[in-house]
This record gives sequence, C-alpha cells and structure tokens, in this order.
Amino acid sequence: MLRDITIGKYYNRTSVIHLLDCRTKLAGTLLYIIALFFVEDPAVYIPCLAYLLLLYRLAAVPWSYILKGLRGFALLLLFTFVFQSLITDGTPLFSMGIVTVSREGLLKAVRLVSRIILMVLMASLLAYTTTPTQMAAGLEKGLGFLEKVKVPVHEMAMMVSIAFRFIPVFIEEVNIIMDAQASRGVDFHSGNVFKRMGKVMPLVVPLFVSAIRRSADLAMAMEARGYTDAGSRTRYRELVYTSKDRIAYLVILLMTVVVIAAGLLI
Repeated sequence: MLRDITIGKYYNRTSVIHLLDCRTKLAGTLLYIIALFFVEDPAVYIPCLAYLLLLYRLAAVPWSYILKGLRGFALLLLFTFVFQSLITDGTPLFSMGIVTVSREGLLKAVRLVSRIILMVLMASLLAYTTTPTQMAAGLEKGLGFLEKVKVPVHEMAMMVSIAFRFIPVFIEEVNIIMDAQASRGVDFHSGNVFKRMGKVMPLVVPLFVSAIRRSADLAMAMEARGYTDAGSRTRYRELVYTSKDRIAYLVILLMTVVVIAAGLLI
C-alpha cells in the first residue's frame, strides 16, 4: 500500500492549474479549507466535491492517481466514521448489545469524514500541481509582510519546501526497507490488522536513522554551497500575476462566499 501513496508528489503536466501562480493556489487551498468548517449540512459537500473534480479535470490529473492518494487514508477514515457514530448520543437507529448508533452520530460521522476527504483532496491538488520550490517561493513572497514583525518567513518557507520534497523520498525509503526485510522472510501481507501493524513497527528505527543521515547530508550540502538566510535573496524566476490568476481569484472568492453562505443559511 505504501507504494501507491501519491500524497506530496508533483504530477508533471502542462495544464491551466499548473500554470497558475503558486500564491493563487495557496490562497485557493486555504480559503477552501476555511469555508468547509462553516458547512454543517452534508448536502452542501456535494457541490464542494463537484468544484474539486472540475479543478482536477482542469489539472489533467487522472482519477486513478487521485484514488491512490486516498487509499492510504482509508483506515483512518473508517476509524473516524465508526468512532464518531458510536460515541455521539442521540436518537437510536439500531442497537447491538452495548453498541448503539444514533442518527446524530451517523450525521456527524458523515460530515467529519466528508470534510477530511475534501481537505485531503484539495491539499493533494496543491501538491500535484506545485513543485516544492514554487511552494516555498509562494509562501515566502505571500507572507513577506510578516517579516516586519520579525517572523522568520524565509526559514518557514524553506522548512515547508524540504518537508514536501522529502515525502516521496521517505516513501521510497520505506519500500526499500520493506523489500530488504521481505527478502529475509518477513511477510507483511498475512495476518490481521494488528499483526501487520506489529510487523511494520520495526521499520521505524531504520527509517529514523535514514532521516537523520539525510538531514545531515542536506545541511552539509547547503553549507558547502554557501547557503545563508542573511540578506535579501533573488530568484531566477520571479512570481508575477497574470490574467489567469486574476480570473482564478474571482472564482475562488465566489466559491468561498457561496460555500460560507450556504453553510450559514442551511
């Protein structure tokens, strides 16, 4: 399953969404996630999902790639749904011994799981269509005004960039470690969920050691190339808004207002 994880991986295409300024995509992602928290009626999530599917269509990201990204969250979503259904009191729908599922619990579980799925899909779209370098540049320039109050924007943008860049690297590292242990007789696909989790736990130590080694190598490479956070840094490609970005901002603001209004009125 770890081989199919696509979260954090850049999907190289030339599409309308890929060509947008990274600041536009960051603002669109943030406003979309904020708007979701105003929605209480699960029916409102349907147009929100339609809006997301349209964006994925414009980004030319195939459905199989999207489903692979969600597959890694399947267990978390199932646990969240069951947990919320059982712990929320209300009008009972059915009971089995000490287990009771209420109508309010079921609605709350559907609302929470739908919200998580939509947020993951939107954040994934940002990662699919924006390289880590572009994302760091967008964060640094978009939040540059915070430097006036001594917020280390450049360092924060660099950390985000490195974190996103190393997600696929660590996934590949886990796969290599799993292959090495499988060649020594470890079976990761047999047994129940708890037994599988027990077999995966030994992967943590070598992965942690690899992460420390890679971080040390990265720090040494940056120092060897004279990297410093002092002074004003220039970029080879400057961020400039185009007419596409202005149109995208109008669509983003319209969608945000509509979703928030629907969440408050319905």
